[in-house]
Amino acid sequence: MMRALPRSRTSSRRSERPTRAAAPPAVEESIVLALFDLANLLVRRGDQLASAAGLTTHEWLVLLQLAGDPNFPATGPAVASPPLASDIARARGVTRATVSAVVSSLKRRGLVKMTPDPEDARRHRLTVTPAGAARIAAIEPARQAANRRLLDRLDRNQRVAFHEHLRSCLDVLWELHEAERAAAAVTPRPRPRRDRAPDVSSTE
Repeated sequence: MMRALPRSRTSSRRSERPTRAAAPPAVEESIVLALFDLANLLVRRGDQLASAAGLTTHEWLVLLQLAGDPNFPATGPAVASPPLASDIARARGVTRATVSAVVSSLKRRGLVKMTPDPEDARRHRLTVTPAGAARIAAIEPARQAANRRLLDRLDRNQRVAFHEHLRSCLDVLWELHEAERAAAAVTPRPRPRRDRAPDVSSTE
């Protein structure tokens, strides 16, 4: 009959060590990660709503802002009326190229009209056409129903407080965005390095 091997002292000591309790999640990090997930799901939901009118979420949002929707947060610079593509880009915190691509798509379908700026003919002011306004109106009932469903578990006071907290976060992010833009504007760009051409006239 084989004798049982003695237990290793090392393994015994390891088993006797108390396990450390997992650190509780930091509420700040949990909030930010929840906002990331919320943003992703809202874009997906927005695509579903906007697709009924033949739009993407970004196209729909640009149309809403061009139409002067009063529900956009008053964060960042004021948007002129009618605005330039650069005005929309600054207000949304995205690149001008992103907005220009969306505007070009809307213009091709007759949903947005571009008129020369009286002060600078190289720039164009943007307005929503009747066809674009019809697309907005087609989405509006589903938009209101989806928003009510999303916030159904909050009473009126909680919704107002939630909105104020979101506005505060937007203000902080906008201040950081503007500070980074200002710093980039004053930081000199490194000049491209130019290697000297070899002196072919010299001989050894």
